[in-house]
Amino acid sequence: MSQPTATDASASPETLDSCQRSGHPLEAITFFRRFRPSVGRDLAYTFIWNMGFVVACTLLAVLFDPEARLTRVLWVNFIIANCIGYLIHLGFGLSHRLLGDSLHRLSFAMRAIYYSAVSVAGAFGGYWLGFTLLSWHTERQWIFSAQGAISILLLSLMISGILATVFYARERQAKAEADFQSERARVAAAERSTKVAELKLLQAQVEPHFLYNTLANVISLIDANPSLAKRMIERLIDYLRRAALAATATESTLGGQIELLRAYLDLIVLRMGARLAYRIEVPAELTPLTLPPMLLQPLVENAIKHGIEPATRGGEVVVSARRDVDRLVLDVADDGVGVNGVRPEGSTGIGLTNLRERLATLYGGRAAVTIQDRRPGTIVTITLPAASR
Repeated sequence: MSQPTATDASASPETLDSCQRSGHPLEAITFFRRFRPSVGRDLAYTFIWNMGFVVACTLLAVLFDPEARLTRVLWVNFIIANCIGYLIHLGFGLSHRLLGDSLHRLSFAMRAIYYSAVSVAGAFGGYWLGFTLLSWHTERQWIFSAQGAISILLLSLMISGILATVFYARERQAKAEADFQSERARVAAAERSTKVAELKLLQAQVEPHFLYNTLANVISLIDANPSLAKRMIERLIDYLRRAALAATATESTLGGQIELLRAYLDLIVLRMGARLAYRIEVPAELTPLTLPPMLLQPLVENAIKHGIEPATRGGEVVVSARRDVDRLVLDVADDGVGVNGVRPEGSTGIGLTNLRERLATLYGGRAAVTIQDRRPGTIVTITLPAASR
């Protein structure tokens, strides 16, 4: 009683495979789609399907003949229903092996004829086999009489009508599911493209702002402290060189982001002097791991702007990384005023909100961003799948 359903070429391979492997009439019920298709499963499903006909036929027999023995009627219907059901199951299995994917391309009308032909052959053969097993040799002649042939033909058409309706509904459902998966993939791709555009806009906004501030500091130092101004220009050139390489790269690594971050922090240290210190604690074996671009720098900027600068004594920023089985854990910590200090309530700078959205788009529920008060200071932790080039 197994028949593959049609598929939609626009669906994902997983969806198409699922649609092609499914097809037993019972799969019209959600519960029966929970189990993986197999020969044993389909044989068991056909038995359950047959039992439905046994019950229906027994109720009709008792209704029209109240004097009939229930156990006898049940046994006869059990034998005949299973003979018919499993012969139809065999017919669909053989025709699928012989005709293959050409069945998927049939119209609904041609498919109805196909279901009818298999059902008629299975019903006539099932009655003949059932009467033989019941040792009703005389009754076997009834199959070939006009009354018997019409009765079996009507039963066959009823079965084929049920099958055609169920399979057509399943095919429409499979196509709808495939279309949904295709649309969801298209929307996800559009969201990723939007995030890339937002990131490029973010970089375009941040870098000129940072560049103007740095050059203003250099100008103020040229007369007062030429050597410091020279060092600032050198580090600025180093930062811009790395930033240009990062902007044209198709992917980013933890090591690349750390080097860019180190150049950035050196510039900020030259500007803030003794009020800012930093440490980077990243094991060398983690540097090849790939990361979304601009992952760490916005967090470090937040730590300086909202944590260190408002603190009279200044403070330290610590960037660290560690591996936890198959996950990468990144921490950006500062010992500034903390989330409950003078930092504006709810402020996350330009980093956290955008970062959470980007990670959700790229990793779904497999990535997380948390922010905690260290007292003093704040620590932002990013957890995401670890992947190398």
